[in-house]
Amino acid sequence: MASIEVTKDFPLSARDVWSWIGDTGGVAAWIPAIDTSRMDGDVRHVVFTDGAPARERIVAFDEAAHTYSYEYIDGPLPLEHYRSTVSVTATGDDTCSVHWSAQFGAESAAVEAELATAIEGIYAAALDELATMAVRV
Repeated sequence: MASIEVTKDFPLSARDVWSWIGDTGGVAAWIPAIDTSRMDGDVRHVVFTDGAPARERIVAFDEAAHTYSYEYIDGPLPLEHYRSTVSVTATGDDTCSVHWSAQFGAESAAVEAELATAIEGIYAAALDELATMAVRV
């Protein structure tokens, strides 16, 4: 199993940042690798910018704690047992931190390492996009 974690601080309240992150169907607005996204019940349907579709199931959602977890159902990545959690934590009245982690398996350690690099890059780019959005607020 592989694990990745990405954390970024924001100059906005946890509630403000959660308004973007907590919209589970609206991730295309802040994840540059995703072209479109929508929810159908607890299943999130995304289409990556290369046109490849994927599905993820929201398996836990806590509005008050500003956190949710999801699992990869299917898509272009050769993932096994993928589970990811994203959380927004207040660090002050008008500051917060976003923590995004994932644990997953793949067919081999080499594939896991490649996927870890790719997924960490997607997470980092998404949090950078959120930071850009936060500056505009």
